[in-house]
Amino acid sequence: MVEPTENTVRGVLNPRAGEGVYAEDLLPPGPDLVDIVEHHWGVRWDLREREPFTVEVLPRPAIQFVVEEGRARVHGVLRGRFDRTMDGRGDIFGVSFRPAGFRPLLRGPAADLTDRVIDAVELFGPAAAELAGQIAATDDRGERAAHAEAFCRHRIRMPVAPSVRLVNSIVDATTHDRKILRVDHLVERFGVGKRTLQKLFREYVGVTPKWVVQRCRLHEAAQRLDSGAADLAGLAHELGYADQAHFARDFRAVVGRAPAGYARQSGRPAPQA
Repeated sequence: MVEPTENTVRGVLNPRAGEGVYAEDLLPPGPDLVDIVEHHWGVRWDLREREPFTVEVLPRPAIQFVVEEGRARVHGVLRGRFDRTMDGRGDIFGVSFRPAGFRPLLRGPAADLTDRVIDAVELFGPAAAELAGQIAATDDRGERAAHAEAFCRHRIRMPVAPSVRLVNSIVDATTHDRKILRVDHLVERFGVGKRTLQKLFREYVGVTPKWVVQRCRLHEAAQRLDSGAADLAGLAHELGYADQAHFARDFRAVVGRAPAGYARQSGRPAPQA
């Protein structure tokens, strides 16, 4: 089994292209928030003397709380590729939530946020603007994380519901176990029926279990191609596809280019068909 790298888990495509272009920090959450927050992250860049740079991300099944230029936005799970062009000078701080971790902060299901990027004030009122101001007022990543965690603690009841931990565990298993190739495998592993799984994922994650399985496998495909995977037919088989053509079609539909083209752009030799 190939363990996903951190770049794979976050879904950054062609991660080597960003080396020397921007700096990124990750901070773990406080121990009381491990069921809620995956990590805090920060990105800084200074391209005032350079060409703009576009980062491509294949989003994970995780809701993001992002602060930039004093404004806070909530990114629901985005089912397509997400591109962000960096130019000039910039600084972004974000909180990446656990797959089911944002639901305790909401009044409705996570599916209400899917494929949406909305102003956090719409969800949390003036408190979101206050948090954005606190984060913008300091460059210290620890202080920023502390402000974000205080915001979360104020809005959730502890301990979290058992269903939060269950859904987190299901998505974690899907992410890290390459043997999980179909929703039926989740049913067998966790003893939860398909209909119940679908309801849980709509409520807590915002996308279907099938989408999560497919996305995790595409994340792994990108990571393997970044690492120099040379046999496309073999890779397609390992990822549970009926044939290479189905794999290439799914990869192109989401990433925007065929697996061989993606590998070349990553600086790797073209894989064998």
